[in-house]
Amino acid sequence: MLNERLKALISNLGMKDKDFAQKLGFSQPYISMILTGKKTTPSTRFFDALSRVFYVNIEWLRTGEGEMFVVPDLNLSPADASLLAKYRLLPAGERAIIDEVVDAILLKSMADREEA
Repeated sequence: MLNERLKALISNLGMKDKDFAQKLGFSQPYISMILTGKKTTPSTRFFDALSRVFYVNIEWLRTGEGEMFVVPDLNLSPADASLLAKYRLLPAGERAIIDEVVDAILLKSMADREEA
């Protein structure tokens, strides 16, 4: 159901309902109505905001079909697009760990280039 998928999305993003609503530009009560199943047909503006702000696959949210997120067309290679899609599936805390590892690798790589 849409409300269960929305709960999964918010959890995956590592956000509180209030922060999620604010980031989308909706009231927390509106989001709560969707999460509790009281509002089963959110507005087009709600779906547009989800797609624009979080790159949510609206088909997944409505039906459960496909991936949770869509990768915007950034002229990425298939390998890069796959990596980005996997990264977006991680909770925020785990994304932060990946960010730190990548930053450390980049710093080491730049230092190695300077020494060469």
